[in-house]
Amino acid sequence: MKIFLTILCCLIAQYQLFAQTINWEQFMAKQNMKWEQLGKDYYSGITLGNGLMGLNIYQAGDSTIRLDVGRSDVIDVRAQLMPEAGKLYTKARLPIGHFMVNVRGKILRADIQLHLYDAIASGKIFTDQGTIDVAAYVDAKHEVIHIELKDQQNRKLDWKWEQERSVSFRYMQSHPTDKPKTYPDNPPVVRKNINEFVVYHQPLLNHGGYSTVFKASKDEMLVSVGYDATASADEDLEAINSIRGFEKDINHLKNHKSWWHQYYQKSFVSLPDKRMENFYWIQLYKLASITRENKILIDLMGPWASSTPWPAIWWNLNTQLTYSPVFAANHLELTKPLFQSFKTNLQNLINNAPEKWRYNSAFIGRSSSYDLISPTNEADMVKGPFEAGNLTWMMYYYYKYYEYTGDKQLLKTEIYPLLKRSVNFLLHLLYKDEQGIYHLPLSHSPEYKNAVDANYSLASLNWGLNTLISINTSQGIKDGDEAKWREVLKNLTAYPKGEDGFLIGKDVALTSSHRHYSHLLMIYPYGLVNWDHENERALILKSVNHWISLKGALQGYTYTGSASMFAQMGNGDKSYALLNELFNKYIQPNTLYKESGPVIETPLAAATSIQELLLQNWNDKIRIFPAIPESWKDVSFKNLRTDGAFLISANRRNGKTNSIQINSLIGGGCIISSDITNFEVTSNKRKSLQFEQKTVGAKVEIRFSGLLANEIISVNAKDNAVKNLSVSYSHHADWYWGYNSLTMK
Repeated sequence: MKIFLTILCCLIAQYQLFAQTINWEQFMAKQNMKWEQLGKDYYSGITLGNGLMGLNIYQAGDSTIRLDVGRSDVIDVRAQLMPEAGKLYTKARLPIGHFMVNVRGKILRADIQLHLYDAIASGKIFTDQGTIDVAAYVDAKHEVIHIELKDQQNRKLDWKWEQERSVSFRYMQSHPTDKPKTYPDNPPVVRKNINEFVVYHQPLLNHGGYSTVFKASKDEMLVSVGYDATASADEDLEAINSIRGFEKDINHLKNHKSWWHQYYQKSFVSLPDKRMENFYWIQLYKLASITRENKILIDLMGPWASSTPWPAIWWNLNTQLTYSPVFAANHLELTKPLFQSFKTNLQNLINNAPEKWRYNSAFIGRSSSYDLISPTNEADMVKGPFEAGNLTWMMYYYYKYYEYTGDKQLLKTEIYPLLKRSVNFLLHLLYKDEQGIYHLPLSHSPEYKNAVDANYSLASLNWGLNTLISINTSQGIKDGDEAKWREVLKNLTAYPKGEDGFLIGKDVALTSSHRHYSHLLMIYPYGLVNWDHENERALILKSVNHWISLKGALQGYTYTGSASMFAQMGNGDKSYALLNELFNKYIQPNTLYKESGPVIETPLAAATSIQELLLQNWNDKIRIFPAIPESWKDVSFKNLRTDGAFLISANRRNGKTNSIQINSLIGGGCIISSDITNFEVTSNKRKSLQFEQKTVGAKVEIRFSGLLANEIISVNAKDNAVKNLSVSYSHHADWYWGYNSLTMK
């Protein structure tokens, strides 16, 4: 049914737009983390960061406060000196060091809050001999950590810097079997004083190095770290100049707070479950603590380094999940270090492929350092341990950047060429059987087994081919390879299936517990097999249920992946239950996560799963509140981003959607699927608007075409009277993350 609507005047639209207000300071105060005792380790400490440098504060003894200092890009550079050793030893993240601060008396308890809105931790530490005031932050504009520890009785605290051993974290683990036979330490650290600064300079074997520099007053410590991997710069001076610049900036605190306030206000989510709402906002805080638009891409630790066997970047799930929440959260700027690294290291991605394929292919293996060097060779490819689909899966998120921005220039010049190279690698692997069907040879399904026609690789190839064809058609590129892509799709083997759903690959069933959903990518995130297709629903449900039924090896991201899959099925209750199980079993008091060491991705992936309860965009439909748990009666969000460069806002009250707002940043069309009824439509740009409306099951689908750039469409139930987007808590109303009576249980 086609409807022509005479729009109410623009003033009404503007009123509806601005009437729903957010008191940001008040709302964000509810997201604060609380420490009733100092944390006992890395996973219960107070974490602060600015996208490159980080601080983690916790207790290291009855009378000792430990402050770990980190910088994300400090890596070893001994690959040329030790070509026989693996990159997890020769190009690994390196520890820096920590302060140990001894206080008078025994530490009894604390009253410290991490104020998310300001990204500042402050409060008190209580001992049996007095009280210590605490304040700390990592400045948003300068590479400086600011720490204040003040004894209220004006007694001097005993600060001691402890430089950590400058070798790969993996080398210090007991279990790895790939340790090089010869692995010398980097040269000894050099302590020196330069004017008012104390410098600990750590040389590296290639003559580069890093320097930890601090300036102490009675109650205040300013810390910076300089790093140079090429022996072409002065790392001492870099850190000293950072501190001097911080001190000269009389507005540094104001600017620091302002940066964070603007960051948070790009989008808004309010949930009736305080534990989950707090968790979501803490993940946004962590994202801006571990990366920024002009800084480094994210590895498995961010700026909070700790003992780990994984001192690198992982490409077979971790990086994909780490970046997954930034798109809907309207923080696309945080992806730029990742995608810039693809551009900067393009030749390394090409050289990762076997030499004979480099003319048109690119590849990345399981892990790498920041240079993205992670090759495969023909010997590995014959044996089958290589993961063929890693780069193409990564390209799913690069293409998502285009979908969420509409940047056609970037699509044509950078995304499309690299996607094509990643798909070409997979095409080179194909062979035909006697019936003319294409197959993939033996390859690895991450964290399980090798298989011919591994679904991990097949799903990526299917998505890549379909996406190349779509780009070629929509952008008029006229790529002569399209005929080949279509021919391969037409004759490509089907996803291997069995009685329990999708297999790992041909003749390889899922018979034991598997934390990774490597065999289910066609369901999520690619959506090639999806819930809109009724004939596929039984297969989807069977496959997902079988996967999570096999206990033993399941880990945190098993729960985020399955929660997202159930959300796509519209089963909000199941998704919510899985997320709560994740929180109960795996998420640490400060919301970090561990598997033999810190792994950053799982809590961030859980933020994506939460977003998908509220908003989904697949099969060309923007789905408003597609998987809300039955017990959530009131929910709101504002300016979550979707495909087509739309910012979507919506309210749900008493179990029913009562308002939707669509901000079209670049113009175009969209389909909105929702349960809203008896509604009115207004625009801020015009008085008349054409749209189509139809009912599909329990949902109403509204199709808008020809929206203008920066046009804001409001779809409001006629009885909508919501004035405040923040909702009241009905679950975990007294919850706080941090180290307190709730999280210590």
